[in-house]
Amino acid sequence: MSEYSEQDLRYAAELRETIHREALEIIQKTRPDIREVTDDHPVEDYFQQYWDYPGKWYTIVAIPYGYKNRKAFVDAIVRNTLAANTSAKEKNGLEREPGRRRLSNQLSRKPTGYRELFTVETDQKKRSIRAVGVDSEGRHILEHYEEYSIGSAIGSAGAYYVLTDQEFRRYARMALVNGHISSEDHARFTSAISSDN
Repeated sequence: MSEYSEQDLRYAAELRETIHREALEIIQKTRPDIREVTDDHPVEDYFQQYWDYPGKWYTIVAIPYGYKNRKAFVDAIVRNTLAANTSAKEKNGLEREPGRRRLSNQLSRKPTGYRELFTVETDQKKRSIRAVGVDSEGRHILEHYEEYSIGSAIGSAGAYYVLTDQEFRRYARMALVNGHISSEDHARFTSAISSDN
């Protein structure tokens, strides 16, 4: 491993701080109470080595290894920070609540013009999916779909719920933590939602 100069370490620390600010800005759109991010990578991880002409190793300041690009790394920090700052009570609710018992505003049928925006989570074992969409009236809708089998009969059931702004933000955050939407899409979906609910 190369010896890093004081200047190299300063550049790496500046890059790390810039990325942290970028991730925190995304996080605080829905969680303004969070003041710092969760990043397990020390400054030393913000270096990469590569072999180049005339046949020697060069060290550059860059995002840590293992991420496709900077955006993917920022998204990972956002997800890790949100997961680390979710209370045990909320985690329990996110993990076990299928979306039917807490939501009381169920629609009697699929809403007109329903269009899916993003998947919240999927369960391959239960063959179920939860997704959030919008209908022709501009309402945010949670769709809960699952397949079932009773004896030799196989069928499917779907339920639709109108979401409040607070519920919509919650499901968007779940989708982000579960890796179904990017931080960019999360910001886009929640930017028009008021934060006073």
